[in-house]
Amino acid sequence: MNRIIKTSVAVAVASIVLAGAGLPAITEETGAEHQHHQRQAGIPDMDVDGRRLDSDHAQHEVDDETLTRLREKIALYRALTDVEARMNIALMGPNYEWYVSDRSMTGDIGVLILSHGVGENSDRMFTDALAPVAERWPTAVAFGMAMMMSSQLQSSVDDLMARGVTTIILVPTAVTEHNTLTRQWRYIFEMQEKYSYLDVPQVSTNARLIMAAHFDDHPLITKILLDYAAEASANPENEVVMIVAHGPEDLEDNELDLAITQMHVDRFKAETDYHDVKIINIQDDAYPPIRASNVKKLRRWITSAQRTDKEAIVVVCSTASHGFQAHVRQDLRGLDYRFAAKGLSEHPNYVKWIQAAIEERLDNE
Repeated sequence: MNRIIKTSVAVAVASIVLAGAGLPAITEETGAEHQHHQRQAGIPDMDVDGRRLDSDHAQHEVDDETLTRLREKIALYRALTDVEARMNIALMGPNYEWYVSDRSMTGDIGVLILSHGVGENSDRMFTDALAPVAERWPTAVAFGMAMMMSSQLQSSVDDLMARGVTTIILVPTAVTEHNTLTRQWRYIFEMQEKYSYLDVPQVSTNARLIMAAHFDDHPLITKILLDYAAEASANPENEVVMIVAHGPEDLEDNELDLAITQMHVDRFKAETDYHDVKIINIQDDAYPPIRASNVKKLRRWITSAQRTDKEAIVVVCSTASHGFQAHVRQDLRGLDYRFAAKGLSEHPNYVKWIQAAIEERLDNE
């Protein structure tokens, strides 16, 4: 979710069997079901890149009743004026599907990657990096918060089923499960009863849906963070590494999240000679005073390092190198520190993590 504090605002596809598209044969009943989903949701056609994205559709227009319902669920919006809240929502990236496998590819197992999304360039970099996964299993990505709509998730499932998929592995690209976005995804896929944002339509499918693990404390994610810190490092014994993550809105979620990600810090300390290593969640979408308190703490860490003649290295645990990273840079204006600017998805281990998450989930079935 994009954020606003005061006046500044700084994660899918009904299938249509097209003539000559090279799609596998599907039953009349299944095909009718897919077409019904598309007509019902008004899902746009797939473009040459595999995206179902309606650039003219006003996905984020919010009437007064919807805004009231969102405020009941999202503390941040209760702190904003109507104009600020609508601006925040308008600046969110679109909810859409990007089908990344060859459209003629079929298989029993399919992959649906769930991503917040950032923008066209970052989303393209993300999907390009998924080639090893997309060449192994029919794969789609559903971008967007799914806060007020879920058609991108329904269409992704339908497109995978149209290619013979009967089991879909859902891969959430969030740090841990302790956040409202994961709970909204779980609601949409009928894995829990309560929704986090709005009660959008739940996905209808005969496919078996299985959710894989989040980043959590996976060693492959730690290795990415280690490599990015090393790229910014000059003299580890004189440096303090600060791992910064987006974090959940809720205080209880935040404690649970940090209890898991602390393992990254423990591995840093066991495997490197850095003077110190810390981790913090900014809680980017939290009630403004909560977020401001976390920013103040991070800034204090940096200034404290400087007072003892230590260099600060900031490594952001985020899929993309845009979006949240830009917020962190803004938060740390005026301070002297080194910034590891790459997103996790730019590292070869990221796609290895996705493959491992899929394989580990299948092995447990």
